[in-house]
Amino acid sequence: MTPKPYYTYGEFLATLSAEAPTSHTVEDTRTPPSKEAVPRHADKPHPKRPRKRIRGRTVALVVCVLLAVLSALLLAADFFSPNGLTEYLVNVFAPEAPAVYAVAYGTYDNLAEARAASDGVRIQGGAGFIAYDGSYRVLLSAYPTRDEADTVAQKYGYTIYPILTQGMTAADIALTYRSKAKAILDYHTELYRDLYALSDQLAAEGTTIAYCRQRIAAIRDGLTARAEPFLDAAEHATDTATVNYRSGVLACLSGLDNLVHHEDALFLADLRWTYIMVLRINRL
Repeated sequence: MTPKPYYTYGEFLATLSAEAPTSHTVEDTRTPPSKEAVPRHADKPHPKRPRKRIRGRTVALVVCVLLAVLSALLLAADFFSPNGLTEYLVNVFAPEAPAVYAVAYGTYDNLAEARAASDGVRIQGGAGFIAYDGSYRVLLSAYPTRDEADTVAQKYGYTIYPILTQGMTAADIALTYRSKAKAILDYHTELYRDLYALSDQLAAEGTTIAYCRQRIAAIRDGLTARAEPFLDAAEHATDTATVNYRSGVLACLSGLDNLVHHEDALFLADLRWTYIMVLRINRL
């Protein structure tokens, strides 16, 4: 066997080139994808993403600044408010019903004893109104301020019985009757003050029963005009708040009418009884 001749490195490369097979080129006949089909984010990042981050940081910063300002204002308000911010907000958004102070003649365990005491009080010109809060309390009269009630209570050895007024709002009555009841609810305080002023003048002999009857007749007519829309609309009401309030308004009208036609002997007692009833109706 004849050995292959010796090749230099250059000759060896030339031999390889001569023996290398011819390459075949395959043409790609597929349609190149359009530029629109290529996702934009494949070429470059979304240009608006950095802007959104900046905008979000700006909003967060503004919110933090506003919260800081609000906190500073609340602290300042709490510092300068006489009774503190919490009490101020409670008084604004959930005002406490004002109290009228009645003088209680006595407290009794059963209604029979309370009625007997009430009759004796009425003969002397006191209201004799019986309030029940677990016990029966016979009330003599009620006063707009605690000082006035204290003066009477201390003089005769009686106790004070606070009555919350304006405790009931239109929200306590069924939605159907709220608008019709509002005129009466707004009138309760004025009605009480008018009747109280008449009783105060009469007790001090500063007016006559005849004049009081004329004023009470006008008050009755005014309440009737305000109450008629509500009384008619709520005639067949079934919810407890509306039924109780309607009964109270009717009782008040009946009490006023009774004063107009009542005998002179117990007029002052009935007048006091009626204005206390007005207070009680309004806190149902």
